[in-house]
Amino acid sequence: MEKTDNRTNGGRFEQVLSGILAKNGFWSHVMQQNKSGQPADIIAVKGRYHTLIDCKVVSDNDGFPLSRIEENQWLAMKRFVERGGEYGWFAIRLPDESVWMMNYGMAFSMKVKGIKGLPEKEIRFNLRTLENWLKETDTWSKDI
Repeated sequence: MEKTDNRTNGGRFEQVLSGILAKNGFWSHVMQQNKSGQPADIIAVKGRYHTLIDCKVVSDNDGFPLSRIEENQWLAMKRFVERGGEYGWFAIRLPDESVWMMNYGMAFSMKVKGIKGLPEKEIRFNLRTLENWLKETDTWSKDI
């Protein structure tokens, strides 16, 4: 039952985030869920900036475990960068509905170092808010 609730909440979050991206000048597309999973939830393009975004909903105050990132997601983000894409992002929605952005490079570095995840306090200290990320993409989309 928890998996269904998480998938339902995640699907809603994907749709909401895609709408926010669109209102902020992105072409944004939610990728269709399939039985083997998809490598990311959203592809977003603004100017010359293009990225993959995977949405993660945290339903308790324990933070975000990196184990929530599936192998196909690690591989897709790695290949995306190798083929000229920008770093992919993980959009993490906390229980208070705030959204925090963690790039693939940071997540991968944590994985290599054996760090298992980020407690909520570290998410709030180390990651970008969605609002700040959107402001930064205004610059990125023009500079690339």
